[in-house]
Amino acid sequence: MAEAGASFRRDLAEWRVGLVAWRLLVLQAAHPVVGAGMDEHSTYHAHPWRRVEHTLGSGRRLFYQDADALRREIARLERAHKRIRGTGADGRAYDADDAATRAWVLLTLFEAVVAMRELGGDKYTSAELDDAYAEFTEVVAAFGLPDGELPARAADLPGYFTRVARERLEFTESARYLLYDILREAPRPRGSGSSGTRAGGPCAARPPSTRPSRAGGSSCARTWTRTATAR
Repeated sequence: MAEAGASFRRDLAEWRVGLVAWRLLVLQAAHPVVGAGMDEHSTYHAHPWRRVEHTLGSGRRLFYQDADALRREIARLERAHKRIRGTGADGRAYDADDAATRAWVLLTLFEAVVAMRELGGDKYTSAELDDAYAEFTEVVAAFGLPDGELPARAADLPGYFTRVARERLEFTESARYLLYDILREAPRPRGSGSSGTRAGGPCAARPPSTRPSRAGGSSCARTWTRTATAR
């Protein structure tokens, strides 16, 4: 169990965050801009665990360093994302510098920590959630996102996640691959046991069509969408 009280930084450092890391990646990949960027520019097919390590590693560099290190990490992310733009397989343009997309990616990190606490039986109280979100937004302010991209209060988060899940998320090819295929194909992560064996899959159901659709279009997608928005 987590220590009493709320500290986003402390909770992000828990080993348990690894248990919700794949959930975080699926929520990110279900955003069509992120999904297109992953399909066109990411090496996650060949190096799936590297994607998890980089995502959590970047989060820790953002939240555990001094102001200069924070600025360097943001500058590194901005350089990396400048090249992630183009036209996806469905003909839609995408740009990783889109402010709403950047806000979604950042908020999925916060949502992962909230989910970790809740699923672990030590759900944040309303006051703790307010404190954790204030700590989170204090750091995220350094990204310079336009006003209104991040919910102003923790109380606004359920509405935000519901709206994005219903209006923006899709069952992208990247999300489908993460849910159904990648863990069957990927080697075990380093230090987890015998090399060369496969990790196994999170969903045993028959894979759906790869045609993009809204996130509610499959039972597996509906399950994680409901969980993500049920704050």
